[in-house]
Amino acid sequence: MASILGQVILVLSGFCCFTNIVLGNFIDVGVKYSVTLDVFSGVDDPEWEVDDTNPIYARVAWAVNSVPTSDLDDDLGYRGFIVKATNIFGQEAYKTVGRHSNEDLENSLLKSCPLGLDKDVMKEVTDGIMGAPEPESGSNGNLVVYQPVNILMKNNGQKIRHSFYIPVHHRSKRQAMIRPVNQQVCSVRFEPEKWNVQGVRRRNNCYNYATNRQTNTFAQPGRGSGRKFTQLEANDVYSACLRDGLTKLNAPDAGNECLIALVIWPGEDFHFYRLDDNGFWSHKSGQTLARDYDDSNNKISNPQTADRGPYTVFAGWLGCGPHVTLN
Repeated sequence: MASILGQVILVLSGFCCFTNIVLGNFIDVGVKYSVTLDVFSGVDDPEWEVDDTNPIYARVAWAVNSVPTSDLDDDLGYRGFIVKATNIFGQEAYKTVGRHSNEDLENSLLKSCPLGLDKDVMKEVTDGIMGAPEPESGSNGNLVVYQPVNILMKNNGQKIRHSFYIPVHHRSKRQAMIRPVNQQVCSVRFEPEKWNVQGVRRRNNCYNYATNRQTNTFAQPGRGSGRKFTQLEANDVYSACLRDGLTKLNAPDAGNECLIALVIWPGEDFHFYRLDDNGFWSHKSGQTLARDYDDSNNKISNPQTADRGPYTVFAGWLGCGPHVTLN
């Protein structure tokens, strides 16, 4: 029967097998494709199903099975697609299609979406597929100055002050007057190996990572207190974090607590950064790997001035102590 129906060995054709996967032949009968658009950091990514009732089903099926798998991008915003194939026998196989890896396949997967994505999300994805040009440096006429930053770090019981400079854009010399920032960093270490294990990575998002709590629930601000945020805007998400037990801060100084920062993709998503004991910031976007660099591959000395992709709103600083409850 299998010889009549035909078989497709998805492992050889480029499918990435990472969970509940058939290790032998995948029988190409009545296959449906579940597509996940990997674009958000905090909220759930858009998902939809492509079956033979979809007008471009044949095109998607051919493209998915003929193009090799590629790694997902790790930038904020659009990173690629995750495709799960399921046949009538319940066999499953997976493939990842990374950002800007195959324009035809990425466009086909995007066109198969029946959800009606928001225009900002559509722009982010299409720009990522087509490879939108980077903005020209200095095109807005801003004055670039360098802000002195002082970090107090503990070394063998002694506090040592480390000084460095970060670039900050300002519209006038009057606005460029800056005061140094003093911050005693907490003891949390950048240990990506604890977060990049497959099961942990996929079930814990940026909120879990920034607060250093592996709940395996893809935690949402406010859900731990029973009152989740209702709008994806700065004040609403920030207030939800306070209900979960985080501390309100007006400056990047958390005292004895750990310092984290909240940023917003207006109307679409949230993202968090945390300050580690080495004086730099790290983060984890959605289901991706934990990392300590921004979207320009630079170490993060200040999340306010880091390359944050579409997360254009800096919502504020927060302190994370022992009484934070996540869910």
